[in-house]
Amino acid sequence: MKHLLLTMTSTVRIIGAGVAAMTPAAAGRPFAIVTGGTRGIGSGIATVLSEEGYDLLLTYNSDKEAADEFVSSLSSKDEDLRAECVAGDISLCETRDEIFAVVDAMRSDGGRLEVVVHNAGQYVGITSSNSQGIEARQISFGDGSLLGEDGRADLEVMRYYQRMYGEAWVDLLERSLVRMDGPGTIVGISSPGVTSSLYGPDPSYSMPGSGKSLMEYSARVYALKAAEKGINVNIIVPGVTLTDAWRRLAGKRGMEGEDLVKGVVGRMVPMKRQTTPRDIGNAVRFLSSDTGRMVTGITFPLEGGLHLRA
Repeated sequence: MKHLLLTMTSTVRIIGAGVAAMTPAAAGRPFAIVTGGTRGIGSGIATVLSEEGYDLLLTYNSDKEAADEFVSSLSSKDEDLRAECVAGDISLCETRDEIFAVVDAMRSDGGRLEVVVHNAGQYVGITSSNSQGIEARQISFGDGSLLGEDGRADLEVMRYYQRMYGEAWVDLLERSLVRMDGPGTIVGISSPGVTSSLYGPDPSYSMPGSGKSLMEYSARVYALKAAEKGINVNIIVPGVTLTDAWRRLAGKRGMEGEDLVKGVVGRMVPMKRQTTPRDIGNAVRFLSSDTGRMVTGITFPLEGGLHLRA
């Protein structure tokens, strides 16, 4: 496991980092966890939260160069920013162990954990590497594609998505809630067509949806429990958002990401514009405000009316 500390003036790579190796946070300064927080949607969320005065604990899977560049860009705008990065597959318990070792170090330095966003994800075998070495293949419920050569359902891919989205979410929230005194905000990033009644089911999203459905359902239960501490829990459903994931999906079809997104937006989004990572960051900003914390236990779309067509 690799722990990375980045500051305005230096970059320190720490293996098996301990508390003593870290830079103290400003006394009483709030901080946020954003999984998958160095690229795509996560980078938009992290950028907005840093502008709001939050220190950051960001995770990434394998692209260390992108993480270095992103955190350095944030630090160049705020020399007081403390930004910690934890590398590793979020589906693994040991990655989450490392996250909370850093959380506890930041808290011991006077930081307050106030925001948790579970954003990390991937199209397995396409948009990132995975710890299981699973290769990309299209699987849907009900068409026989789940069956292995032995005639039994091969659940390897489904279980990986469930660990990455559902189990990681539950573990993150269980560990975070005992470290949050309130007020606070917890957000999960989902996708159209998972459990929200606004969307019809998308068979091509069967495997990722099997993990995110646990996230969406449990969020309502967590919202009930966390309300006692002044913590709200919600799910955001982004719309068509041009990220590296879309570019890689487009590449599999012999297209440019911009062209694929433009076509989908033109056909499916009434407002005729894509969602941006910063749009989602602004939604997290609202949910973590005094007014926004009155919103809890819901799954809401941030997608320009895509649900009206989907």
